Amino acid sequence: MQPSDLEGRLSGIFCAAFAGLNGDQARLATRDTVSAWDSIAIMNLLALIEEEFGLTFELEEAAEWTSYEQIRMALSKRLEG
Repeated sequence: MQPSDLEGRLSGIFCAAFAGLNGDQARLATRDTVSAWDSIAIMNLLALIEEEFGLTFELEEAAEWTSYEQIRMALSKRLEG
């Protein structure tokens, strides 16, 4: 998968999970900059990511996600390996 494909799909997930974000805002999103980023949002992100990419993440790992970039890196590693 090309990095741009991953980023496009992931930013789409962020836009779906956090109403009001556009693609550019999604790529800069962090727990501190998105007021709706809470434990329920993480569960929603996790479900959307697993469905979109056909992967499974441990809930403990997802609970530690604090930014779009961190999630993108986790996805990249998982898809490569």
